[in-house]
Amino acid sequence: MEEVERCEECGKVLKDKSYEPYCKQCDEKLDKQFDGIEDNILIYRELLDSEIKVLEKFEDTDIKDLFKRVYEKLSREEGGLKKESIVVLNKLKRSFSLKESELGIGKLPEIKEIKKSKPKDQCPECDKKIKEDFNLCPYCGYRLKDDFVSKF
Repeated sequence: MEEVERCEECGKVLKDKSYEPYCKQCDEKLDKQFDGIEDNILIYRELLDSEIKVLEKFEDTDIKDLFKRVYEKLSREEGGLKKESIVVLNKLKRSFSLKESELGIGKLPEIKEIKKSKPKDQCPECDKKIKEDFNLCPYCGYRLKDDFVSKF
C-alpha cells in the first residue's frame, strides 16, 4: 500500500510534490505571511510570538536570508541601528539560534526590550484610563509617581 503524503498545513493529499511539504495554496499563503512578517519588522520594529510560529515552518536558509535583508535595511537608518531595531533583530536571532559569525555581521548589543511610554491618562501596568494627577492606579494599585509615599 502506497503511503499518501499530505500538506502539513491543511492536510490535503499532495499530488504535486513541487511545493513539499505544502500544497500550492498553503505554500502561497505562507509566502504572503512571510512577506507580511518582514514588513512588520521593518515598519513597526516588532516580531510577535505568533509570527515566530509561522517562521518556524520555513527552512533555516530562508530565516537567515530574512535576517540579513532586515539587518541591511535597518542598518541604513539615519544614525545607524536604533534600539527598537536591535531588540527585534536580537529576538529573531535568539528565536532561531542564529550566530552573527554565520550571518556575516558584527556582534549586536544586548538590549532585551524597550518600555514604550504610555499616555499620561493610562496606567502603564493595567492600561485602564485614569486621571493624570493620580499617584496610584485605582484599578491595580500601580505606583504612578516615583516621589509618592504611601501613608498606609
